[in-house]
Amino acid sequence: MKRSVFLGLGFAIFFGAMNAHAQTAAPKPWPNKTVKIISGLGPGSSMDLVARLIAPALSEQWKQPVIVDNRVGAAGNVAAGVVAHTDDDHTLLIAQNAITISASLYPKLNYDLKKDLRLVTQLTSMPLVVLVNSAQPFKTIKELIDYAKQNPNQLNFSSAGIGNADHMAAELFNAKAGISMVHVPFTSGALALNALMAGSVQVYLAGLPVGLPQIKAGKVLALAVTTPQRSPALANVPTVAEALGAASPDFAMPLWYGVFAAPTASDAVVRQISADISKALKSPELQTKIGAMGIDLVGSTPDAFKAFVYNDMNLWSDIVRAKNLKPE
Repeated sequence: MKRSVFLGLGFAIFFGAMNAHAQTAAPKPWPNKTVKIISGLGPGSSMDLVARLIAPALSEQWKQPVIVDNRVGAAGNVAAGVVAHTDDDHTLLIAQNAITISASLYPKLNYDLKKDLRLVTQLTSMPLVVLVNSAQPFKTIKELIDYAKQNPNQLNFSSAGIGNADHMAAELFNAKAGISMVHVPFTSGALALNALMAGSVQVYLAGLPVGLPQIKAGKVLALAVTTPQRSPALANVPTVAEALGAASPDFAMPLWYGVFAAPTASDAVVRQISADISKALKSPELQTKIGAMGIDLVGSTPDAFKAFVYNDMNLWSDIVRAKNLKPE
């Protein structure tokens, strides 16, 4: 009798433990609460515009709220640090080229891009546009370069912040064109563009979504794009490479945005987020709204995005070292 009692008790404990383990081991469905997208650029920047267009599409898929939280500062590194040091896998980061530039430009970052963030997907690719105030005497990219050569350090260019893609593209343009324009940083693309229109600066390399409305309104002039090919949105505007010719025939610096996850996000969650974003990017509504801004939608896999980001890191490491670039 005692043996049967002990056996019954033993089986009860064993199966109870197995059931408890199964319940503990079973992963929760993702997402199961609000998803937050941290953006390192301010409202009005092209990256912020893209994040706010994608958020509702993801919310519809996930049946959870998706909010955009702007954490501006240090070329997006404040935002990257927030996500790199959270244990919440419902916190994502949207970032641009600057995150790969910062890995070499800032020696004391509080995160390691390769170790502290999960790479999810490349969202977009688009040109930066060399914009000038329409009151300036130069009306073509060649005239701008000639003027800058004759008047070194007399032209100012704005950016969305030190180390951001628009800043570094202008520095690259400086180097390749053999000119010296002076950097004036702001905290968002919108503010950088406002400074150009107000005449506080003479040049700004704007993300196409930020610059296009003002180009169409005739408030600024578009002189060139930074992509290898001309943009369909600005078919008559040459590439920087066309203007530089033999001096730098391969000049190219597209502006891209990508999504990163917290280090605690599992492989399965990373793959799901990537697939869900890719699905959202294929929706006719997003393709129409984002495509109208001159942006190409990508939606790469995590592996493809990892290879892309690592290649960009190597590229900028070489440039930062060769040009001895330092944070201002």
